[in-house]
Amino acid sequence: MKKLIYAFALFVITGISAIAQSESTKKNILFIAVDDLKPLLSNYGHDQMVTPNFDRLAEMGITFTNAHVQYAVCGPSRASVMTGTYPDRNKVWDLHTDFRKSAPNLISMPEYLITQGYETTGVGKIYHKGSSSPGHDGKSWSIPHELTDPEGNAEFNTYQDPKVKAEMIRLKKEANEKGKKNYGQISKYVFNKLKPSNEGPDVPDEYYQDGVYTQTAIRQLKTLMATGKPWFEAVGFQRPHLPFNAPKKYWDLYKRENIEVAKFQELSEGTPRLAFHNFGELRSYSDIPNNIDVGEALPIEKQKELIHGYMACVSFIDAQIGKILDFLEDKGQLENTIIVLWGDHGFHLGDHTEWCKHSNFEQATHIPFMFAGPGVAKGKKDNTPVELVDLFPTIFQLAGVKNSSQAQGISLVPLMDNDPSTITSKDAAFHQYARGKRMGYSIRTGRYRYTEWHDNNYRSYLPYDENNIIGRELYDYEKDPLETKNHVNNMEYKNVAQDLKDKLKQHLTSSK
Repeated sequence: MKKLIYAFALFVITGISAIAQSESTKKNILFIAVDDLKPLLSNYGHDQMVTPNFDRLAEMGITFTNAHVQYAVCGPSRASVMTGTYPDRNKVWDLHTDFRKSAPNLISMPEYLITQGYETTGVGKIYHKGSSSPGHDGKSWSIPHELTDPEGNAEFNTYQDPKVKAEMIRLKKEANEKGKKNYGQISKYVFNKLKPSNEGPDVPDEYYQDGVYTQTAIRQLKTLMATGKPWFEAVGFQRPHLPFNAPKKYWDLYKRENIEVAKFQELSEGTPRLAFHNFGELRSYSDIPNNIDVGEALPIEKQKELIHGYMACVSFIDAQIGKILDFLEDKGQLENTIIVLWGDHGFHLGDHTEWCKHSNFEQATHIPFMFAGPGVAKGKKDNTPVELVDLFPTIFQLAGVKNSSQAQGISLVPLMDNDPSTITSKDAAFHQYARGKRMGYSIRTGRYRYTEWHDNNYRSYLPYDENNIIGRELYDYEKDPLETKNHVNNMEYKNVAQDLKDKLKQHLTSSK
């Protein structure tokens, strides 16, 4: 009997030791999401940008220079990232659908990490706020996610300019007097009259949400470190999403007169009109003309003002990233932490006369995508076409976590060393965007983008039908990086177009 008890005790101790050893080999994960961030960064070759902490992160690891989102708007893009699946698998194509309802068989990747022994938490915009279940998708977090408000009594958690705040307070009172009672009614009333697209008051970082998110993230990291478990910390920065609001010191980094506007401000030759839009998101701001049609450009001075604001916001976020990196370095955590940084989509800044995202063009789909930490070569750049569904398989391998069977992307770890013989089969990224009942599906390779517009509410889980195709596009980024001409009907590109069409069809008919 004593031998039996001893054997059982030894078994328990050995099992606990094995679990502890297994958890100790797993790496921590810092997951940084930045809203509306295109690769307008110094480490992506834009020397006018003041982004030293993006440079710092680039020196710590790898920068993917040809990375693309699955869908160029917040809700679908984030649902895709957080489940590791394409939009037609999770069935999120808008700003309202919660993947928990559209695809209840899926779990989120932080939720999966909890089953692998991780503590998980986050702050800020990780999912799209209007399409996540309670608790910012509460199942994702072993420690509740936080959405914290800025200091300084910001109006609608956004505006800090004293004159703007005073007028908004007056308008809110006026709304109340007219019977508007709930937040939605009041904000609609105010924003119909006053909704600036940017501001730059002389205030501390914490007067805006992202400054508070940074301090909250640092506090959360302290809590996670104290658990003794591997951890996953998600930080979702709001800027450079509109409105372009950032403290004055970040605006002062740039001179308005030196800012260049987009070189090509026309509709592409031969491109179907449904590929374009007239940027309704930006036109909702009270200082933007609301009668602009597709193909009409904003006044140059307004363009420069908006680009200035976007650049200021990017530098603002750069400073917040620096504070988090400083904290991890001070605590000696960088050596055991995988860091991934990604934008949820790109952003048009006047090219094709477009603003915001909502398209299948390069400026809407192209994003910063960076990894650092153990197992990642330092200071490396890679131009392989990659996509955000590759994020979690890559993180899992780097962190020492078994991959989830639901993930549709592939691990990019073979690209992260300095050995040219370690490669992946990756040669294309896929993305899509809808215009009503018409869905545009695209494939992006190292040189080309090919797009098909399918009618009748087609999705890739339905039979592929050539008769549904109502428009096609082909761009050559080697000869025409600004997408000035659609080459799909050019006989010179006949074989290229057919090859890309075949690859896109293969993707659509196999990625169920």
